[in-house]
Amino acid sequence: MRKLTNKDIVRIVKQWLKGKPVRKIADFFQVTRQRIHQIIKKFRETGEIPFLRKPGRKPKEIDEEMERIILEAHKQFNLGPVHLEKKIEEIHGIHIPHNTIYKVLLNHCLVEENMKKKRQRKWVRFERKHSMELWQGDWKMIHLNGEEKWVIAFMDDASRVVTCFGVFDEATTENTIKVLENGFREYGVPDEILTDHGTQFVPARNRDEAKHKFKQFLAEHGVKHVVARIKHPQTNGKIERFFGEVERRADKFGSVDAVVRWHNEVKPHKSLDWDEPCNVFWYKLSPERIMWFVRRWWD
Repeated sequence: MRKLTNKDIVRIVKQWLKGKPVRKIADFFQVTRQRIHQIIKKFRETGEIPFLRKPGRKPKEIDEEMERIILEAHKQFNLGPVHLEKKIEEIHGIHIPHNTIYKVLLNHCLVEENMKKKRQRKWVRFERKHSMELWQGDWKMIHLNGEEKWVIAFMDDASRVVTCFGVFDEATTENTIKVLENGFREYGVPDEILTDHGTQFVPARNRDEAKHKFKQFLAEHGVKHVVARIKHPQTNGKIERFFGEVERRADKFGSVDAVVRWHNEVKPHKSLDWDEPCNVFWYKLSPERIMWFVRRWWD
């Protein structure tokens, strides 16, 4: 037996009106004769074709108080519907589904409607177990206050904390090292750093043998350099996602620094069980790293 569609029901009624036997109609549509009789009975009683009802419950009406809470939370945290769902539940103790939040934001032109409904693909998350095991880093050109600027950032793979960043007129190896030195002073030295094949990170030719300032800098600090596959930005996906937030929010927030603080301290991450990166960084430190921070604090 199979499920009927509204198109099937229209055809069933038409075949019955033409005098076709119920048994043959049922055999053709691979349903029971009782189901055919049920459709015909409804049609006789109402004079209308008994279309199938849409599944699911009727949506609840959005009251003024709920709408106020959603708009105030969006203004305060500048988050999307999924993240606002968790923030509102955390602060107000009430659960408002993210679909409801989306509708309110859409009505107030605070989000863009996605016209392309794409089928979600299955994905597997790759991340290091502990903080400070790996940092992802990259350069990105953005428009900031009407000017083109280069932004470099490094992100801890396990916790999503942006450990260091900088805004420059040029994307150079020297600026890369300058930013990393700041990050090392604040967080310590990670075990590995992942980058792409940009010339700020690797030589343009003879990559295995040629000397490069970035390569020498990492070797001096005992950091292993992991280079992503060519033409495979997904390897550096976490930092690429962060750059997307910078592009969308830098002008609105007024600076890249404000976006970094928002990303590290305000925005809850679904992949982090809805916690903020600044908290998860400490949860995911290995015992050895915890002791390193304790010794530094005591010195």
